[in-house]
Amino acid sequence: MISTRLHGMIDYAVAAVFGRLALSSALPVTARATLGAAGTYHAAYSALTDYEAGVYPALTMRQHLALDSVGAAALLGAGLLIRRQSARSSSLLLTAGLLECMIIARSSARPCSGPRSGTGLLGRLLAFDTTPEDQVSDPPLDTLKPVAAGLFVVDSVMHGPLGLPIPVRMTVIRLPGGELLLHSPTRLTPVLKKALDQLGPVRHLIAPNVVHWTFLGPWQQAYPDAVTWAAPNLQARRQVQRSGLRLDHELSETAPPGWDGIVLVIVPGGLGFREVALFHMPSSTLVLTDFVLNIRPDQVPASVRPIAKALGLAGGKGEPPVYLRAIIALRRRAAAEAAGRLIALRPQRVIFAHGPWFSGNGTEALRAATRWLERDGLRRNRRKA
Repeated sequence: MISTRLHGMIDYAVAAVFGRLALSSALPVTARATLGAAGTYHAAYSALTDYEAGVYPALTMRQHLALDSVGAAALLGAGLLIRRQSARSSSLLLTAGLLECMIIARSSARPCSGPRSGTGLLGRLLAFDTTPEDQVSDPPLDTLKPVAAGLFVVDSVMHGPLGLPIPVRMTVIRLPGGELLLHSPTRLTPVLKKALDQLGPVRHLIAPNVVHWTFLGPWQQAYPDAVTWAAPNLQARRQVQRSGLRLDHELSETAPPGWDGIVLVIVPGGLGFREVALFHMPSSTLVLTDFVLNIRPDQVPASVRPIAKALGLAGGKGEPPVYLRAIIALRRRAAAEAAGRLIALRPQRVIFAHGPWFSGNGTEALRAATRWLERDGLRRNRRKA
């Protein structure tokens, strides 16, 4: 039986081989185009699979194997169609399709861990990385930092795609009644807990999208009376169900009772992605998670910096990484409409989970960070024309 970890290695190896063959002048144009498309196809859905080699957990391993089968069928069909044009190319495509069928038949559909467990393909390499956490995130870490009246942030570190250590941020809001709301909780430490207890009772925990929930367990244990609010579709995630995490309520665009002065906007995307944006009216602050990302290259360990840049994780432009952009773009019009509503709130500052947040001129900075939605729309319109 081929483990999901080994299957992931094979996936990217196959994509690389197909990509290299697509550049070979020894093959006819039809075969090269087929192989190039197959390589891109394999790499794309592999990155979106909930297994050790994945980047973003959008697809289950069973769905991945189904897409493998579609790819194998396409290769076999292409091989049969071009048999008369080139026997050599036909044999290559048929062989590739048959080998893929054999791999599918021997592959497990039960991954031992997901892309964010720290045990993925890069996770083991990064275990040897000695980059200090203070370089990855903004010190002091795991410390309550005041931003405005009733608004605080906590900077920390988490394992991101492929186990990559990246900066992460929690936002703490003190509601009018004195209760604390924790947006995208980070790791819990005794010192942080003491500071929060002195500030007020922790009553609300928010998992704002389908990724930012992995730290919730310790917080629920420390504050059993706190209510956990989840982004739409989070409860349906297999990873969440396997974890046994308690999710009390699903958020909508109507703020729960007691959340006076807070506006909620849901940013949609494809493959079940939803992100709950929160606007704190008293401080004119917009709180996001992954819809805007601003990690600097120096915040990424040097050993994986080229990979992080290639994924768009360390561009420092405010735009989300390329794989998340692809997911959001599946519902581009709805996402662009949500972005317009966020801009219309005219935030003075914009706080998000990863990288230096926009402490001033928030409206213009947000407009620039979401301009990729407009650019992608223009490209699509040109292709249709």
